[in-house]
Amino acid sequence: MGLLKNVKLGRQILFVCFTSGMVLSAAACGKNTASSSSGSSDSQTRTEGSTSPFQDAADPLPQITLMANYTGAEAPTDDNPLIQKISEYTGSEVKVTWVPQSAYSEKLNTLIASKDLPQITTIREVKNAGFVNAVRSGMFWDIGPYLDQFPNLSRIDKTVLKNVQIDGQQVLIPKVREISREGGIIRQDWLEAVGMEMPATIEELHDVLYAFTYNDPDQNGKNDTYGFSLKYNALPRFSTLLSIYMGGPNTWGIDENGNVMPEFYSDTYTKSLTWFKQAYSEGLFNQDFPICKDEMQNFTSGAAGMLFLGNLEDAATRVTDLTAVYPNATTDIFQLLKAEPDTPYHITGYQGYTGGLAFSRTAVKTEEELLKLLAFLDKLGDPEMADGMNWGIEGESYTVKDGGVEQTKEQSEIYARKYNDIRQITPFYTTQNLTANNQPELNQKIIRLMNENAQYSVHNVVLPFISDTNVETGGDLENQINDAKIKYVIGELDLDGWKAAIEDWKAAGGEQIIKEYTQQYQAGK
Repeated sequence: MGLLKNVKLGRQILFVCFTSGMVLSAAACGKNTASSSSGSSDSQTRTEGSTSPFQDAADPLPQITLMANYTGAEAPTDDNPLIQKISEYTGSEVKVTWVPQSAYSEKLNTLIASKDLPQITTIREVKNAGFVNAVRSGMFWDIGPYLDQFPNLSRIDKTVLKNVQIDGQQVLIPKVREISREGGIIRQDWLEAVGMEMPATIEELHDVLYAFTYNDPDQNGKNDTYGFSLKYNALPRFSTLLSIYMGGPNTWGIDENGNVMPEFYSDTYTKSLTWFKQAYSEGLFNQDFPICKDEMQNFTSGAAGMLFLGNLEDAATRVTDLTAVYPNATTDIFQLLKAEPDTPYHITGYQGYTGGLAFSRTAVKTEEELLKLLAFLDKLGDPEMADGMNWGIEGESYTVKDGGVEQTKEQSEIYARKYNDIRQITPFYTTQNLTANNQPELNQKIIRLMNENAQYSVHNVVLPFISDTNVETGGDLENQINDAKIKYVIGELDLDGWKAAIEDWKAAGGEQIIKEYTQQYQAGK
């Protein structure tokens, strides 16, 4: 038990690090692979009086102030060529206050407290208590009534827009990300060595992982391999994925009585967790996973034959790291598994954003000024601006040849150093115009799978809502139930113990969270 207490403390510390790094991971991994609002009646009345937002926004603001996080060694400067290009294209001088990602939350809270925000502020944690309270105090504009009047902003997925709402107010423009992201990478050469094919069902996945563990897939005559690698905080995410494959909810779902329920109330989730329990008892993944902080090392060292991926785009990096050690290794990716051959496909629907952009009422005094700011952001979705965000400056960080982009290693490094962080100010992270020539087959497949499989996405039904109890105590409750998941998988809890842990979660505040989410869900139907 002492080990698991230490694991719990480590998980709490790393969870903070993990959530703080999500934007960095998305920015680093996604560059070359992409592809109904409600509001106040007052705002709607004012908008209906205008013929077009572009009448009010026709003359750009002389200057636009923003605040955003950066993850590189140095923040972009005011004379950055891409910043200057944005200013020239939009007609507004762009002044960004860049804050190191590690210090961003503290800076944001300070500016909220002093009511000294810029016109446009990046909000990284959209349901953070400090931001939610600021919204409830009236510090930010509800921009919901205006978005449909702008050509690029109006194309943002309505589900994603709803997911960033606060109490039904559209105070944020989401920084859009792909919805269908999760999947896995697998050693194709190991599949061939054990005489098997890419799994299509959950049962076939188990059989492949068993063969990877016991049938000498690396053909070295030693018992030194196992099916897949898992780190300590990944079990919740990928047990959800398997549960969704089986037809279960995404983190939160709806029961037969129309009430919101956590996923672990469902039979599918218990089946998913039991799948991991069996795999662990059979030695199909690393036995140290409760304290493992780097599942990649097991894959690149040749010990594990598969990784679950929270973002399929990460497969490109995983392949590079693996082949640096094993040049002859071959890999493939998958995204969909069926519970049974004749059942339909399901996959986790990602929230669809990493943060959003908010408009301060203290810095933005009038509706006319707000419309000009929305017009500015809308222009960032135009093809010329999308190319700048995705590739930087032509001739410096990329070259156009035969209608596509080509980048040398030096140009790619220039982009990463000078331009990648500027993407933090655009809602249109996934918008593409120019695409890369001779894109590797793996990268093409990543794009294709994420686009094709979005139709099977299962969404988390509570994302548009806020449970005050969950904001106050949800982190502790999450740690409590996640501890129980680990204990069940490694055999410290049996099935009755797992069910008792659910009851403990319910009594510790979970029941109140369910009640609060259910009230909002039923009111919003």
